[in-house]
Amino acid sequence: MMKTTIFLGLAMLFATLSFAQNNRRSAEVFLEIVNPGKYNVYLDEELVSSANGRFRFYDVYNSAPILSIIQGNTVILKQRIRVIPEQRLILSLEGKQLITLKQLNIFRNRQYALNDFDGYTGDYNTGIVPPVVPQPDFSYRLLSEEAFQTFLTQYRRENFDDGRLRMINVVTKNSSLLSAQVKILLKSFNFDDQRLKVATNLYKNVADPQNYFTLSDIFVFPSNKDDFLKYLEKQ
Repeated sequence: MMKTTIFLGLAMLFATLSFAQNNRRSAEVFLEIVNPGKYNVYLDEELVSSANGRFRFYDVYNSAPILSIIQGNTVILKQRIRVIPEQRLILSLEGKQLITLKQLNIFRNRQYALNDFDGYTGDYNTGIVPPVVPQPDFSYRLLSEEAFQTFLTQYRRENFDDGRLRMINVVTKNSSLLSAQVKILLKSFNFDDQRLKVATNLYKNVADPQNYFTLSDIFVFPSNKDDFLKYLEKQ
């Protein structure tokens, strides 16, 4: 009875934090390329060219667009990313590795709040007011650090892998996690095979799939690590 109450409480807590994935609110994706040169960058079919290493995509409605980075005739990177409505995702390409630098809320008090790249304006007031949108249906939303810590406190009280899995299923039903958060959760599992199963199942829920490869070092057995990396290669 106590566990049922805990799970119901978690479901209600994270449902209230959920975000509509298929509504018409847009996101932004900004990219910085460290290595000098001229690049063409595509986000799905939209092209931005720049010689100064900064690329800006506004009005991004696809929650999982494909980012392609091309220099000359060479494809440097082609990778699906995850974006969240009304947030600016700021990425950096360092070598051939895509790094998430920041995720910023676009609006403050219903006003456009961001500067031209990676921060907020001084007073958050640019006169740009977003349209009123209907109350969204429940779907995926990235948990705040406070909400994740609340969940983690209860999660660590569970002693068995089956119980941990049920709690993870509850929190990810309406919410997304960061790769680093998934890594923390999976380290608590007792069995490596279960850890692998959950890691592959959670891939579709993470907000930063470009960083998911970092989970490879949590596996005890090399065979499970290899299976995990092979799974990522196919995504």
